[in-house]
Amino acid sequence: MLPLRSEVFGKPVLLLGFRLYTGQVSIGWPNSCIIGGYASPCIAGQPQIAADAHLRRNMKRSAFTLIELLVVIAIIAILAAILFPVFAKAKEAAKKTQSINNLKQVGTSTHIYLSDYDDVMPLSAYPQPTTTGMSIFSVYDALQPYMKNIQILVSPNDQPGQSWKDRLNALGLQSATVERASYIPNLGLFADNLCGLPIKSAYTPTTSHSSLSEPVFTIMFFDGYIKQGVPALDYYTFLGQPRHSKGLVLNFADSHAKFYQWNGIPNGGATPAGSRAAVYYDWKRVEPACGTDNLCESNQELQNVPSTAASPYNDLHGVPGTGITDSEDTIPCP
Repeated sequence: MLPLRSEVFGKPVLLLGFRLYTGQVSIGWPNSCIIGGYASPCIAGQPQIAADAHLRRNMKRSAFTLIELLVVIAIIAILAAILFPVFAKAKEAAKKTQSINNLKQVGTSTHIYLSDYDDVMPLSAYPQPTTTGMSIFSVYDALQPYMKNIQILVSPNDQPGQSWKDRLNALGLQSATVERASYIPNLGLFADNLCGLPIKSAYTPTTSHSSLSEPVFTIMFFDGYIKQGVPALDYYTFLGQPRHSKGLVLNFADSHAKFYQWNGIPNGGATPAGSRAAVYYDWKRVEPACGTDNLCESNQELQNVPSTAASPYNDLHGVPGTGITDSEDTIPCP
């Protein structure tokens, strides 16, 4: 409906309720008729329009009907159903990218460490006596000075991270500096020496990075889960975990990081004759207790899944091209 107009002193003005406002001057039209969109005094034979009735009709025509509102709500619901999954996928892709960047930085930190320590890989763990008890100095603590922020050890899909501290505390041990991490070290590549503790009677020797025959295929760190309440610190209690769209991020000894679906993880090649497994990296999928697809993904599922030295679950430990196919403690403690 076009607004009613008239002219005052030769200028067009809006007619609001048949009372004209022009600056500070108001002119009342108590008996006005509408002719060609303009107001003028009524004359005989012309229909007189009541201002209040006209305004009421105008207001009624400007309101939404119930059907119109329902159509708008339906359109919004359809758009939400289409866009929300897209937003969720975009958010997951961003988290996956951040995790890849985290592990690239961890890989770079490891290489800077190597340049300071004659190319010898840091130990995954060794004991350090303190005034408050026995502490475990981990590979996380060794790399911490080379990291700008230790939060890169925590995956965006694993907040606040796996509790390394709780795992040690359950064994009567303490953590040094880093208490939480989402990325598990390859315990075959990062050797350990826990001699002096009742939980170990042998150790794994250190590895020189320059001695690796296939660094581009040798895993350094991976998205993983730390089993809690286990009376040991053995490799089969540190499992690979598919945190991102049924896959995980791996970091390799040449420092590059990449995302893999669970069924596309490189196996490191064939192991020497007589080894426990036929390949170095053995990813298991089928586990009837883990959902309809039998793939253990959540912390609770991985905590409950059986994993032993004879049959480890999601084993990503070992050094391709060597006799270290897991994290065998082959050298007796002195």
